[in-house]
Amino acid sequence: MRKGCGVLLPLAMLATLAALWGCGPAISPQIAREAAPGVEFAALASHPEDFRGQTVILGGEIGSLTREGTKTILLINQRPLNADQYPRDDAASGGAFVVESEAWLDQTAYVPQRKITVAGVVAGARQGLPWLQSRQLYLWEHPFKLVPIPPSWYNNDPALEYWFTPPYYDPYRQGGDGRL
Repeated sequence: MRKGCGVLLPLAMLATLAALWGCGPAISPQIAREAAPGVEFAALASHPEDFRGQTVILGGEIGSLTREGTKTILLINQRPLNADQYPRDDAASGGAFVVESEAWLDQTAYVPQRKITVAGVVAGARQGLPWLQSRQLYLWEHPFKLVPIPPSWYNNDPALEYWFTPPYYDPYRQGGDGRL
């Protein structure tokens, strides 16, 4: 018994540490300390020049991604952030903002409607929208959405329902995502 406790205790501590590791904030604490506290998006959107040079943390859903030479330009539909810096779905968008990244971002990862949190320096306005030069981007996991498959696809046969509902699909019907 005594030998088992000596092994189990470190394993339990390691499991707890691993569970807490993924619970950190999206933006690094150093950049979060440098960010201007309490910047309202409405104020930033109406007078971006007043915030020029300040670091802010914003979030939302990706609207579009374009390339300009070696830079990537993101158009983001703003959403208020919760305590974990995750863009909230239950709050209305305050508008949109533009993020310029020096990095070449992957178009297959940065897709429309994917949640993102951005720490960036306000560079003014671009196309009438607040313009940030990114310091750190945090792309949230893409939510897996289960889309019901119409029973007519499997002739209302309960034995076949298992094969035609997510995560399985009908190879003859566009991947089984509910669209024809």
